[in-house]
Amino acid sequence: MEKTKYQEKFSTRIDIWLSELCDRSRSFIKNCCKEKKVLVNEKEIKPSFLLKEGDVVEYDLAEIPLELTPTDIKLDIVFEDDDIIVINKQVGLTVHPGAGNRDYTLVNALLHYNKQLSSIGGMERPGIVHRLDKNTSGLIVVAKNNKAHNKLADDFKERRVNKKYLALLRGYLQEQEGIINLPLSKHPNNFKKIVVDQNNGKESTTEYKVIKEVNEKTLVDIKLHTGRTHQIRVHFSHLGHPVEGDGLYGKKGGKRQLLHAYYLSFTHPVTGKKMEFNAPLPKWAKI
Repeated sequence: MEKTKYQEKFSTRIDIWLSELCDRSRSFIKNCCKEKKVLVNEKEIKPSFLLKEGDVVEYDLAEIPLELTPTDIKLDIVFEDDDIIVINKQVGLTVHPGAGNRDYTLVNALLHYNKQLSSIGGMERPGIVHRLDKNTSGLIVVAKNNKAHNKLADDFKERRVNKKYLALLRGYLQEQEGIINLPLSKHPNNFKKIVVDQNNGKESTTEYKVIKEVNEKTLVDIKLHTGRTHQIRVHFSHLGHPVEGDGLYGKKGGKRQLLHAYYLSFTHPVTGKKMEFNAPLPKWAKI
């Protein structure tokens, strides 16, 4: 079992904390608790157990090998070499398999296209270094080997990767450009949502500039300084201007979420060359 010490000043449910720490689903963590693979201070606990500062957590999150099905899904390959693949992901495609969707994901498509992928992301996430929401389109880089994966993961962690998005927001912003600094954390009662949390949230910074305003909607260019889950969607929803079509943080309506990762730049993990990519703009971004 791996062992770590909980060092936060505030209490957090063990399933929520361990899920974020180890990048595993809460349902997976709950099963591990039930199977006595998670201990706190050498005692068995329930998934709802509240951690306090100084608690020693031991866990064994080894996954049972699962068969992933290669699926013939069309991929828009922007760039590929022996180490990486850059893809312009379509709307509606989840990045990796999870509960309720084991066959129709980017991972399944990659396994059909090219079985040479890094293994660091785990059995269900071969090649996956970072993610885009299911209903967010745009650029994503995939690692074909562990050397590339390690370097890219480190660059993402140290904020050496430049990511830009376009979003169509509801209403008009007060400022034509600005920086949103609002810390984010998981919703205490809804595992699907992220919330602004001034006391316990993680640093989250979004820079934006208004491109155009029309028909009570605003097109914005966005640069992420941090890459928190749902960051763009939560930040603008908190300001009262949710992303158009975002049914989780805004009003339901429209056929899709109008958020697109149009620009990605990073240092090639093997050659050291600067890589820079622009994805074609969707029709809604050409207002």
